[in-house]
Amino acid sequence: MTVGRRGFLSGGCAFCATGLMACMPADQTGRPLTGIDGSIDLGPRVAPGVRTASSASADDGLRAMFDQMERRLRVSRFLVRDGRLNAYIARVVKGMADEYAGDIRPYVIRVPDFNASQASNGMMNIWTGLLLRCTNEAQLAAVLGHEIGHYIRAHGQERDGMRRQAADIQQFLAFIFAGLGVAQATDLTNLILTASYFNYSRDHEREADEIGIRMLSTRGLAPIEAARNWENLRAESEARGLPRYRSIIDASHPDPGEREATLRARAAEMPAGDPRSAAYREGISDIREMLFEDQIRTGAHGATVLIADRWISVDAKDGLALYAKGEALRLRAGGEDEKTADATLEAALGAAETPAVAWRSLGLLRRKMGRESEARELLNDYLRRAPSAPDREIIRRTLTS
Repeated sequence: MTVGRRGFLSGGCAFCATGLMACMPADQTGRPLTGIDGSIDLGPRVAPGVRTASSASADDGLRAMFDQMERRLRVSRFLVRDGRLNAYIARVVKGMADEYAGDIRPYVIRVPDFNASQASNGMMNIWTGLLLRCTNEAQLAAVLGHEIGHYIRAHGQERDGMRRQAADIQQFLAFIFAGLGVAQATDLTNLILTASYFNYSRDHEREADEIGIRMLSTRGLAPIEAARNWENLRAESEARGLPRYRSIIDASHPDPGEREATLRARAAEMPAGDPRSAAYREGISDIREMLFEDQIRTGAHGATVLIADRWISVDAKDGLALYAKGEALRLRAGGEDEKTADATLEAALGAAETPAVAWRSLGLLRRKMGRESEARELLNDYLRRAPSAPDREIIRRTLTS
């Protein structure tokens, strides 16, 4: 039988698509399922004290690369070196990792966005934006348990092995398609392999989510907080005006809605647990002001208000969160923002842990509103509270102008 170019192309694409769908679990109707079965065996694939990279030369090269990255990270100016914070993070990691605690080395990096990552050599990176977006230990532990899950299941090694395999297949398909005269052969093979690779990665993410929530439950932490992480991120994306869904090139993780729904359903099957809010706030207390200031500087004012409101819902007298919300509204200055900012900053002045800059913010706002005498009093109060403030001379000139 002779197969024409179009027949070969359509048949090849159908074969690849069928292969992708075959990798996905389905119910009796054939509809693809999402999430991970709560009874599935997700035991470790690497023994404690043994790096997941094997002795193969390619894996040795990968391990060497991660080791070099870790050495550079240790001297980076972005590394947060606060002693109390790092001791707290180490305790949470140890509590989640158990016998693997000696393998995982956490580093807190000053980046104001939600992220954590786990390398196969044991290096764990935790961004400060994650610490701000969590309001209790259970939320942080859910993320760290997820990353530890990647380590003990050797996901990093599997993904890198698949990446090398995909490169070989890509060359073969590109040669075949080019020989048949198919236009954009490289783009086509890239699309097919990208879909296959990211589907595999999504399965890794689902496994790690399940491992993380199991860890929460067995350690007496509140499993529902794993779902709330995704609920909060979804709300933040909407506040930023970001699209809910991404292209296949960016969709390396399951859809956030799927993850939230799956984790919420799993949490309902587990004991309620303790969120450990007080322990978390104490653990990050030394850098909380820095966390809020870095978030304000991102200019994502809607997201800052959402994050601050989350903290205020835990403690209505949280002076740092009240200041951050008021300052974000003052800077955004749209609609009723300035009116709300005035009331929020006023509340911050009577709360605990309020930074000196709250007096400056309210003073500048009231000066803009024409309440000059109140503004002068607030700005003078700011100078008394922050005698070494870097903007001291600017405020002095403002008061004399």
